[in-house]
Parts: sequence; C-alpha cells; structure tokens
Amino acid sequence: MRRLIPLLFLGLIAVTACAETPRTGTNFCRQLAKEMPGISVMPATVEEVNAAVGHFTRLQKVAPLEVQQDWDALTELMIAASKVKADDAESVQQVADLAYATEANANSASEWVKATCGVDISLGVQVTP
Repeated sequence: MRRLIPLLFLGLIAVTACAETPRTGTNFCRQLAKEMPGISVMPATVEEVNAAVGHFTRLQKVAPLEVQQDWDALTELMIAASKVKADDAESVQQVADLAYATEANANSASEWVKATCGVDISLGVQVTP
C-alpha cells in the first residue's frame, strides 16, 4: 500500500497536467486577445487562410457551450476555405454556399464575443474599456 500511494499521486499529477483549459468566457476572451491580431483582417492569401484556421481552431478548443456551436461552424468554414481550389468553380461554390449557410452563426458568435469579451471581431477592435 505504501508503494501505491506515490504512484497514485504521480498519476493524479499527470492527469491534471494534461487537462484541457476550462471552456469559460474568461478563458475564451484571453485566447481571443492572443489570436485577435491574426483574425482581425480578412485573409487574402493561402498563408493567411491557413494561419486563420490555426487561430479559429485554438479558439474552438476553449469556446464555451454558449458559443461552441457557432464557433465550430466558423472553424469549419475556415477549414473549407483553406482547401478551396480557386480554379475549380464547384469547389469555390461549395465554400460560398458554406459562407452563406454560416452567416447566422457568424452573427451569433460576433454578438456573443462583443457582449462577453468587449471585442467586435467583425472590425477587430475593442469596444468596451
């Protein structure tokens, strides 16, 4: 039994160290502050789109339940945009359709972020002190 206690203690530390960041508004806003410089502009190049996917994915990992579904939809849109083939009309149309389909998600996420974090992600600016 004496040998088991230290092993249990080490196991508990290992599990705690690997725990995900809690999905709270505060943690989302902290991550948003880190990611905002990269998502405040509309990506125009392949590199910028790929970087945006990273920004949205990192935010997706901490998105609270209140905004998770909307943020998931936006992340899926960014992933789709990163895979679009500009010379393939069908590929471009699929992303355009997805953009229209996620418009309500984008509006909801934007409103939630503005109310929770005080940031207008559509403009990339702080709106509250």
